Amino acid sequence: MKLLACVAYFLVTGGLCNAFSTTSVGSAQTRYADLKDWLLSGTDDSFISPKLDIRPSTRGGLATGGYGAFAGEDIDEGEILLKIPVAKSVTLQDALEDLECGPSFANLLKKAGPGSDTVVIAGYLAKEYLLLKEFDRRISEGATADDDSEMRRLANIKFAAYLRTLPWGRGVNAQEHVLFWKDEDVDALLEGSLAYKDATETRATVKMATKVLNAIISPVIRKARAEEEPESKDEGFRFPWQQEPEPESSDEEILEGLEDAVRGAFVIMLSRSFAETVGENTQEDRLEPLLDMLQHSNAPNTECLVKGDGGSIVEVRASKVITSGDELFNRYKSEEDENMPYHKFFTRFGFVPGVVEPVADLIAARSTIFFPQRAEI
Repeated sequence: MKLLACVAYFLVTGGLCNAFSTTSVGSAQTRYADLKDWLLSGTDDSFISPKLDIRPSTRGGLATGGYGAFAGEDIDEGEILLKIPVAKSVTLQDALEDLECGPSFANLLKKAGPGSDTVVIAGYLAKEYLLLKEFDRRISEGATADDDSEMRRLANIKFAAYLRTLPWGRGVNAQEHVLFWKDEDVDALLEGSLAYKDATETRATVKMATKVLNAIISPVIRKARAEEEPESKDEGFRFPWQQEPEPESSDEEILEGLEDAVRGAFVIMLSRSFAETVGENTQEDRLEPLLDMLQHSNAPNTECLVKGDGGSIVEVRASKVITSGDELFNRYKSEEDENMPYHKFFTRFGFVPGVVEPVADLIAARSTIFFPQRAEI
């Protein structure tokens, strides 16, 4: 028990993980203001109520605290808060239409079959995030957005404003997740718990996905970084009409930064994506900017409606009267859903509903949320 408590302490304080992102409130507010500006740009279909504010959330989390959406003024029941068109949402189609990796993502989707949508979208997110980081690096070294064709490309990453608000590391916007833990921490805290199987399987999936995505993404990032491609094996003679073989996954030469980017992208997809109904019995995973700022409540004060042809717009309305200063809440999953017990809430979303203390403390204390209790004889 002392060992568990020790590991829990380091998990809570970040001692065994990457350092927290300690972005100031001011800079965070600037990023969210930029996000709002981007959502409203280039389309008449977007809408953000002037009564909606982004502030530090009332819900707990890691030491940095997270952000949420609030009513800046009294809001009437049924009042529209947000309209988010599909053009401003991250979808599978964005990945498949990507000029650099789209064909390879489509081939991966075809080979992997059902359930691979998350891998493909995560790969797209990771690639765009790494390109954005390369843009920031060049700017920090004195480059400008008009220096050359590569900088112009990097300056026009479609979802840049949104990517800058997402939790790419542990503690960013108070995001916790087992994908951010080290293997030894997972074993020390979760082995024997109800969450252990989900946690280890999800982590194994992300590790395998990283190897597969490395072959697709790394050439694009190496080109942006002006790095030389690693030597490849001689594939032998091919006639001009023969297609080049699809790159295979490899344990060697994982692109620098890719593991963290793919891990962060999976956390984002698991904790923030919405399964929107876009047709008869058809659902599509999407990331909906700004809507994903709403924290979870099993008794939400908002409702989401999918409208337009093919689910072209997501509309968010107040489901009850909301008083000025109140936080806006969405329901991620019903807490009464038999397929989503609390330990699965944790392995998917990174939190346990209604619990404000660090989850690692609950695990160290052998909470019944995570550890089944034997019946007394």
